[in-house]
Amino acid sequence: MRKTKKIMAALLTAAMVIGSLTGCGGGNSATSTNDKGEIAELINAVQPESGEYDPAGAAAYEYFSVQTNCYEGFVSYDKEGKIVPAAADHWDVNDDATEYTFYIRDDEKWSDGSDVTSADFENTMKRALEPDNGSWYVDFLFVIKNAEKCFNGKCDFKDVGIECIDDKTIKFTLEEPCSYFLDLCKLPTYMPSNCKYATDDNKDWDMNPEQNLGNGPYHLSEHVDGDHVSFEKNKYYRDAKSTNVLKITDKFMDDDQAKASAYQTGEINILQGAPSEIAESYEGKDDLSIREVPQTNYILFNINEKPFDDVKVRQAFSLALNRKDIAAVVGTACEPGTSFVGKNYKSKADGKKWGEAQGNLLDEDLAKAKELLAEAGYKDGKGLPTITYTYPAMSYEANVAQVLQAQWKKLGVDVKLEAMEYEVYVDERRNGKLQMARMQWYADYNDPTSWLKMYQTGNAQNDVKWSNAKYDKLIQESDKNLDEASRQKQLMEAEKILVSEDTVICPLFSPSNQDLIDPSLTGYYTDGLAYTFFYKTTKK
Repeated sequence: MRKTKKIMAALLTAAMVIGSLTGCGGGNSATSTNDKGEIAELINAVQPESGEYDPAGAAAYEYFSVQTNCYEGFVSYDKEGKIVPAAADHWDVNDDATEYTFYIRDDEKWSDGSDVTSADFENTMKRALEPDNGSWYVDFLFVIKNAEKCFNGKCDFKDVGIECIDDKTIKFTLEEPCSYFLDLCKLPTYMPSNCKYATDDNKDWDMNPEQNLGNGPYHLSEHVDGDHVSFEKNKYYRDAKSTNVLKITDKFMDDDQAKASAYQTGEINILQGAPSEIAESYEGKDDLSIREVPQTNYILFNINEKPFDDVKVRQAFSLALNRKDIAAVVGTACEPGTSFVGKNYKSKADGKKWGEAQGNLLDEDLAKAKELLAEAGYKDGKGLPTITYTYPAMSYEANVAQVLQAQWKKLGVDVKLEAMEYEVYVDERRNGKLQMARMQWYADYNDPTSWLKMYQTGNAQNDVKWSNAKYDKLIQESDKNLDEASRQKQLMEAEKILVSEDTVICPLFSPSNQDLIDPSLTGYYTDGLAYTFFYKTTKK
């Protein structure tokens, strides 16, 4: 606790420094409007970009801003997280829920005025099923008949259960009923990509504003590597009359003090996911908005190398932690948690938060942790190889790492801390080179499988290649279970294997997003996955 208190004191000092910038409540907005009341531009500060903007490729952080602003799938979520029509105005489902037919709106247009067609949706799926494209979300296509076989080279794409009946109608035939198929349609691999430009031969189309067309409220208008990306209004969007913001810019920033200063001076209008030391200095002011988000921060153990190839060692490292102290370092909007599925995720079965329904999956117990470590042959940490905890060099991660280090010291283990540039960190983690890696997962769609599918055997997100037959079977059975109550029991049982029994991961906490938004702005809204949409924003 002594080290924790020192870190908290440092954060408090930082908050006081930042607070000195915020005497008038922040914002000082330079946002202008035209004679129609339209806002010229909103500027948002975001973490440095990673991945691609191609929905069939490595869709990482900044991709989801592109998707939120520029792409529209068959369906969307309303504020309560319920499925509503989007690019498709309606759909048909057969009696056994194995066939879905979507009818694309007649007025669904790309930002160059051309029609969005069924072939554009098929284009993304076909390219994602090419292993060389490195799709991070290809596994979620495998519910479609023969999609997995196609990905593994065992059949041609023409054998996959995707049929473009005509330009505005597309039919999916599934391997088995999938209780959350409509939710999957929110994922990158189900988004459209324009057939004219999005081809395997045209490698850089996704970063090219002339070619990365949008079918949502915006389209990509400018990309400056390492600095910013901008989106301009898609005048052909079916609801363009409601798009009141003409331009949105995401400015890449990784320095918290710079973000605080930029918000205060009006250089940026929006700071989503503001670090606590910044957000807490705005407590009681109209700028600050807190969103509960479906996210979990956790540690991933490399089960393929000593000492974490031994489950007792993994359990020892997990049970030795005091998550309340760890969460306190992150901030007041952070809650300790022992579930992998985000504790704030609201159950489809009963509407309860997942953390309440599942209960504790780990009993924190330092004495038990020491026993387990001794049973594994490492009494008091003796004989252990050098242990390294690796985390991305961003935001509060260094503070969390120091608390983890101090708590593992009580276990008798000296843990080395290693901060990495985010892009390098992702590459090292995905290549299985990290012993203990900091991870966080934000739900991609409104279902527990958005977390749990990651660690099925062979999943593209399963960085440590963990495999458990019982776990796989529970997930597979839950997929075709259309009864939400019994399905939830299956998923909770699977989660216990991952966290409590095999302890492949070590859950830490679930944060809430603390956003700073220019208080002169109104009309934006947040959907059931806690994504905020700004295209309808107006000035008060």
